[in-house]
Amino acid sequence: MKFKKVIPRLQVLVLAGVAFLLASWPAAAAGLEISAGLSFSRSSYGDGNYSWTRRWGSSVGYEFNDRSEIEFAFQEVLDRTYIEGYQDTTFHDEVYSFNWVQNLLGRNSPLQPYVKVGIGQLNRDASGVYAGGSSPPKRLDVVTGVLGGGTRLYLTRSFAIRFEVTSYLEGGNIRTWQDNVGATLGLSINL
Repeated sequence: MKFKKVIPRLQVLVLAGVAFLLASWPAAAAGLEISAGLSFSRSSYGDGNYSWTRRWGSSVGYEFNDRSEIEFAFQEVLDRTYIEGYQDTTFHDEVYSFNWVQNLLGRNSPLQPYVKVGIGQLNRDASGVYAGGSSPPKRLDVVTGVLGGGTRLYLTRSFAIRFEVTSYLEGGNIRTWQDNVGATLGLSINL
């Protein structure tokens, strides 16, 4: 299935689902959370060899009650690795996901750990070569599972610092959890 065909369908389904929930859920129990986060890591292996990753993302969540939330999230990852004679690759990932977020403590707690699980679309563009001349697939568009967890530290009743670790399960395969793991630090606002 092509990227241009999958994303509009996913966006329509997500928007329709959110609109339905917003229209049908009691306003007193609902809340809206908007968050954004980023991370950057770099490793130098000497002699001009290096690896770096830049990750950023944002999400909009709808809180059913003080412990349960649905979330639409977007994350972009750029990963560059250069090891002379072994690997010279660049991976650019975009992940759109729809997730269930379960808070472990209630809304009144200043520290809110949570876990999340969901489904999404992973779109990857890759370039470069490995040792021996092989190359990664130039384009990968697959449905992906999402597993994650994190915590929010509320500085005020509606403003929090958010730390999250997320794994994208390429093709929904749980055995690939360690292939696409990343951590982000960001902010969260409850409306």
